[in-house]
Amino acid sequence: MMNDHAIIQPINRKKLSLSAPLILISAESDIRKLIHLLDLKQLEEIPLMMSRVYKGLTNGQPVSLIGPMIGAPYATLVLEEAIASGIKQFLFFGKCGSLSKKVAIGDCIVPDASFIDEGTSRCYPITSDITYPEKNFSNKVAEVTRQTGQTCHMGKIWCTDGLYQETPEKVRFYQNKQAIGVEMETSALFTVAHYRKVIMSALLIVSDHLYTFSWQNGFGSQAYKQGLKKTLQAICMLLEQS
Repeated sequence: MMNDHAIIQPINRKKLSLSAPLILISAESDIRKLIHLLDLKQLEEIPLMMSRVYKGLTNGQPVSLIGPMIGAPYATLVLEEAIASGIKQFLFFGKCGSLSKKVAIGDCIVPDASFIDEGTSRCYPITSDITYPEKNFSNKVAEVTRQTGQTCHMGKIWCTDGLYQETPEKVRFYQNKQAIGVEMETSALFTVAHYRKVIMSALLIVSDHLYTFSWQNGFGSQAYKQGLKKTLQAICMLLEQS
């Protein structure tokens, strides 16, 4: 049940007029790449907390992006304000580490569930240890992503606040729960979306891996760069089909 007794409620402070699906993006560099790929016309940039709202037209169609954002508490602040503007459908694009040898650097994951190991979800009336995206939209995101030739997995994600506390014991624990990736935002975003009754999915590019219990950084690899290019193309295709 929604808590109507919270003292501070999200409102559309910036009087934003946005288009759906709204793309939430974790990294500023990816925002700039996506703006270039979309060839956005009449581009507006509006400050929103530590992020910016980017509004423009691609082939005459309105597009809205928001970012950057990192971590569950901040990502949900941005989401709450975007929901207050009236948007009902969201896609989060971020990065994740692989927990499975079957999921390579440069691949994508569309989460079908996210384990809660962050504190923000516990501020909402939730009793489960796992949260879910909207199934139909997630299936569409995965389908469109695969159309670019990108390798796209659907599976469970471990979502943590502790980037520097991803111990071998924790990695093994979530591997045993069939988690194939780890990142910092999805479970909280899914929790808020469920609470506010809006549609949410996520598309994550694999930037590194931990499944061997040591860290392999793949940000500078050719596989990551090629995967990122295909993934951003998939987001463009998804917007064209919306």
